[in-house]
Amino acid sequence: MPDSDMWGHDHDDMDECVRALEAVHAFLHNELLEADADVIRHHLHACERCMENFEIESTITEMIQRGNSPLQAPSTLAARISTLSVTRRRQQG
Repeated sequence: MPDSDMWGHDHDDMDECVRALEAVHAFLHNELLEADADVIRHHLHACERCMENFEIESTITEMIQRGNSPLQAPSTLAARISTLSVTRRRQQG
């Protein structure tokens, strides 16, 4: 498949694709101003190739977030640590 077919889309400005793809991470993490997010959203709806890249980045981000879920100590462990901490302070004080 030639490059021109791979990058074909409804608009002519490749700079727009570069800007959109540079902002994908910030867009995924809701770090853009709403007006900037609207520009990216509009571009993604108009450009199939950028939408494909966005979907890949979105999937990767989701997998990372799932893998980094916060762990919680069992309640019994948390209670023991709290008790030890209070006992230690009393002994020092």
